[in-house]
Amino acid sequence: MFVGHVLLVVSKNHEKGGHARHSRRDPRIQAPKQPIAEDVCERVPAMNEDLDAYGPQAAALLKLTHGYFASLGEYCIAAFYEGLTRHAGPDGVITRLNPEQFAHTQAQQLGQLRALLDPHLNEQAHHEHAIQAGHIHAFTGIETTWLVDAYELYLKQLLRHIQKWPGTSEERAQLRQVLMTRLMADLNGQIRGQHQIAQAQQQATSLITHLPETTTTFSDFIRRVLETLVTLPGMKAGTLARPDGNGDFQYETVAGLTFESHVTSLADLQLIPSIHSDRPLGQGPSGRAWRSAQIQQTLAIASDPTLAPWREFARDLGYASMATIPINDAGGCPQALVTLYHGWPGYFATPNLANLIDRLYSELAIVFARSGRTSHVVPYEIRETYRERLIKGALTMLYQPLIDLGSGQLSKVEALARLNNPDSTYVSPGDFLPAFGEHELRRLFAMGLRQALTDLRYWEDHGLATSVAINLPAQALADREYLAIARDVLHDIPIETKRLTLELLETAEIDSRRDSGAMLSEWKALGICLAQDDLGSGYSSLIRMEQLAVDDVKIDQGLVSTAVLTPHKALQFIHHLTHLAHSMDVRVTVEGLEGAGLIEAAAILGADAGQGYAIARPMGARELLSWTHSSKLPLDPTHPQTALGAYAAMIAQNALIALASTRPGLLKSVVSEPCALSNYLDLRGLSDTPIGTAVTELLACAHDGTRTAWYYKARQRVEDLLCAHIRAEGLAGRPST
Repeated sequence: MFVGHVLLVVSKNHEKGGHARHSRRDPRIQAPKQPIAEDVCERVPAMNEDLDAYGPQAAALLKLTHGYFASLGEYCIAAFYEGLTRHAGPDGVITRLNPEQFAHTQAQQLGQLRALLDPHLNEQAHHEHAIQAGHIHAFTGIETTWLVDAYELYLKQLLRHIQKWPGTSEERAQLRQVLMTRLMADLNGQIRGQHQIAQAQQQATSLITHLPETTTTFSDFIRRVLETLVTLPGMKAGTLARPDGNGDFQYETVAGLTFESHVTSLADLQLIPSIHSDRPLGQGPSGRAWRSAQIQQTLAIASDPTLAPWREFARDLGYASMATIPINDAGGCPQALVTLYHGWPGYFATPNLANLIDRLYSELAIVFARSGRTSHVVPYEIRETYRERLIKGALTMLYQPLIDLGSGQLSKVEALARLNNPDSTYVSPGDFLPAFGEHELRRLFAMGLRQALTDLRYWEDHGLATSVAINLPAQALADREYLAIARDVLHDIPIETKRLTLELLETAEIDSRRDSGAMLSEWKALGICLAQDDLGSGYSSLIRMEQLAVDDVKIDQGLVSTAVLTPHKALQFIHHLTHLAHSMDVRVTVEGLEGAGLIEAAAILGADAGQGYAIARPMGARELLSWTHSSKLPLDPTHPQTALGAYAAMIAQNALIALASTRPGLLKSVVSEPCALSNYLDLRGLSDTPIGTAVTELLACAHDGTRTAWYYKARQRVEDLLCAHIRAEGLAGRPST
């Protein structure tokens, strides 16, 4: 950076008369007044026509001039700092330096100027040094036009001094040729260095722009963004952080060896940034970026008072500037922060980097919105632990039964992955999946599928013939590596393939935008069943059910969990989604059944299978064999035992009456037949209570169909009374006494 800085201000100072004023104060730059005693011509070998500016002839000549030009560099540096206060461009750069960097800059400036006049200067070393200087120019925002202007005027200064040198005219011409060649080589190298940095930044920008097309998870996307950026010259580290429940930022993704090796030190040193403005650790760029939802640039960490707690930490790691970029949701609220650290002050204010940061700000928000990332915060060191455990094979598959709601018998089991802890406990997918990228997810699928099919064969050997389902990331349908894994495992562990179901997790991950249909036929050719998880969790799940032609769907347990508080909404969802799926010849499983009432309601509303803690919790392969001996559930949809079951019966009855209303003869028959709701009242001895009276009135109104005002009012009365019974029974579905 240095020659350009020096010469720029020298040239500007010269134009304003500063050079002359300084010359009068510092006589060191004047030509020697005493003639050189020895005959110069006798000591300089004859020159070739093509003078090598780095050859022996040039070296001999420069040895003779060394004392004459000794003070030129010091003069230039003095003039440079004198002119800083007059010129905002370089002044804005130099004032970002801390004292150590300032002293280093002065030494480097003087060294580079002296190098141009060094008789022993090597051409290759000069070229490499000039390129490195060009890099630093780019880091700190020195423009190429500044360099060109400065070198032009510096050349004039050199020529003026050469003209005063007491050698022969031929020697002065040769000296001019040597120094002009070196000066132009220096300028060329520095411009080339600047170009290299600009080119690297452009390549990084291009790669990041296309990353959403080549990554399948947000975790992979952000990791590759940071890994790309830390390859830029001078970039030290990059992080992704989110606040925990206390408002303290936890680093989840880290790139750059300096930060990776010291990330735990921040907690040990009590230097974790906070989102809270009333805390000292919330005053820095992270806290400000979170509260403002805007990019925060720190051009000089050493001089930013809000970074005082971290100054020593940053200095030890070589961080001079930083940029903090909030990742905002669709409403403009921050969800995470990306922070980049560079080794030179002012780096993020340079035009190329400012443009890159602005693009990142927009791109990160778009990709984050597509990812639907809502997982809890998993600190970096814990993420690394999870990845290491997976690599070492610390994976256990547990199995949760699915019950056929018609027969009450075991239908199939779902294989659920768990990571083993050293204390024999398990880590659930909700904890470790956010830490996994595409590589880990593929490994997890391969290990889990192999273990599940091995256990399927084990059960068969012990008299239990069933089927198994295992989760598959939605992006796997467009990933041939997953397909190859499935083929390899099925080849190694032959089974009747229709006994294997792959459950596609409903997700808004990046790859859900890809066309998975192209490989769907190849998956189907394996003979396996496809199921869709979490039906009803979003509009896209309904679209996917039709596009992928799945064999089974699971109704999102989030819909079921509200049944006690809002039974009408929850049970109507189950009813309509079940009929929608059945109209497409797709089987329906209701998950999240955590009480007898929910099991009954799912069966009455027509679902094919149920899954949940009220049926069985996840268990090991051996436990499953024991459980199956007493697993049958006594279900009779025509005689509900619970208030939730009775509510479901009312919904089903109402739908049947509405359908029969178009045929008067059929309507009379439907209303006259005993219904499951009346059976519930008889079973619970409620026929002569207010709810019994309300049901009788509802059935009487039903003779005129479901569209009358009195039918609506009567149904509302029954619903209100049933809701009271449901709340009394609670989620467990135990009848009230």
